[in-house]
Amino acid sequence: MLKPVQLLVEGKDDLNFFETLIRAVGRTDIEVQDYGGRDRLRRYLRGLRRVANFRKVRVVAITRDADGLVEDAARSLRDAVRQVGLPEPVTRTGAGADGASPETRIHILSGDGEMLESLLNRTVADTPEAACVDAFVKCVEDTGRGLRNPSKSRAHAWIATRDHPEVSVGVAAQKNYWPLEHGALDELRAFLRSL
Repeated sequence: MLKPVQLLVEGKDDLNFFETLIRAVGRTDIEVQDYGGRDRLRRYLRGLRRVANFRKVRVVAITRDADGLVEDAARSLRDAVRQVGLPEPVTRTGAGADGASPETRIHILSGDGEMLESLLNRTVADTPEAACVDAFVKCVEDTGRGLRNPSKSRAHAWIATRDHPEVSVGVAAQKNYWPLEHGALDELRAFLRSL
């Protein structure tokens, strides 16, 4: 039985994080589903539309990392939604088309960063351990090797300072390693409340 609000996210880390954030904002009518990455979204949406009680879904919300330009990511989501016959969202972070059923909304994780880890890093930037993470990142960069994905590396370095350093970013949210009340997550919390 599908919940009235379906939140589709890019991966398992996002799923664990968003389930935790949804509980923190007090919503019980949102079901989070992992669509397996942007290349699999269209196929996932087609399958979701075939679920027996899909007609009872009020909102289909989709998130993804910006991975470059926000507008390119938004265009990609709008194209996927349109190709499977769902109502096209009006804006990248706002409400769907008036009267459409189900309403379709999209949200691109952006801002200072382009992905979930970027936002989470901002939530701990003022902690004493953040200086250690900065020193680690600088040390690696000074070797000339560089980091392929500095935001992910920073997030995992932060997790390494916690009691259970072996966990993923999403499980770290479940363990309260990220301060979910931080202002860096205001836009995400507002998006979830608006669904």
